[in-house]
Amino acid sequence: MKQRIKVKTNSNEIQCLYSQDLEYHDYGNCKRHLQIIFPYRQEMTADEKFPLILLIPGSAWHKQEMYNDIPQYALLARRGFVVAAMEYRESDLAIFPAQVEDVCNALKFIPNIAYPFHIDTDRIFLMGNSSGGHVAMMSVLFHAHGLCDPLPDISGVICESGSTDLIICANKPLPPWMTIRPSSVLLGVDDTLGHKELAAKASCSMYITENIKLPPILLLHSENDPVVSVENSRTLHEKLTASRHNVVYYELEENDAHGGAVFYDRTILDIIQDFCKKCLSQDFEKTERNNAR
Repeated sequence: MKQRIKVKTNSNEIQCLYSQDLEYHDYGNCKRHLQIIFPYRQEMTADEKFPLILLIPGSAWHKQEMYNDIPQYALLARRGFVVAAMEYRESDLAIFPAQVEDVCNALKFIPNIAYPFHIDTDRIFLMGNSSGGHVAMMSVLFHAHGLCDPLPDISGVICESGSTDLIICANKPLPPWMTIRPSSVLLGVDDTLGHKELAAKASCSMYITENIKLPPILLLHSENDPVVSVENSRTLHEKLTASRHNVVYYELEENDAHGGAVFYDRTILDIIQDFCKKCLSQDFEKTERNNAR
């Protein structure tokens, strides 16, 4: 049976393209790569640019799976972001703060690919889930204290289910599928709680002070997260608020998701998009100035 149909086309509608395994740094014993998902329109001009989200996957700081979430990253690209999902050195290869160094090196590489992938290097966001949220937050905190190579201006940070306090994490029971505490491997020690000073130096709280400059921060965490306790984000939010930094916190009520599809639900994507727009319009700076009066 033959049928004729009309399909409405919109040449200005955002689609997305995928470029696989771009090497951003060679450490000798390992090479690290980016997965690039970028917006595309048929009528797009060569000089059109989009904000970049440098996305740091969660993996308990172990080796990351870099491909399964490409369809979800594409949902961000369809909303007008270039997404660069970065592979970072797993704790089995290099202990903290090697992962912060990886963020620095990835961002140094970005200008090399800015033109072909339509990246606006003046509009960069860091985004991470779980251990990736920890790495994103520690990167901007290390930068603020001059503890790493300088980062370009970061427009905002999106931290989902972040394991941002290693002592809080170590005080919680391990999920049943884990036999070794990931934070211990990250620190290169046998017992995180036996090295609290070292664990504090790899956690966010001790670096948050009023006299540093941080980009606006969006926190998202499930109330009943069984992998990374919601106490991480509650504590981080309290510390950032007390230190007068711009932070927005959404707690997913009666939810036990730790990453995954829930965090790419339309409601969450709307929150992320609105946060980024507010950052780029400098609404946070206006709010801060008004509050200071």
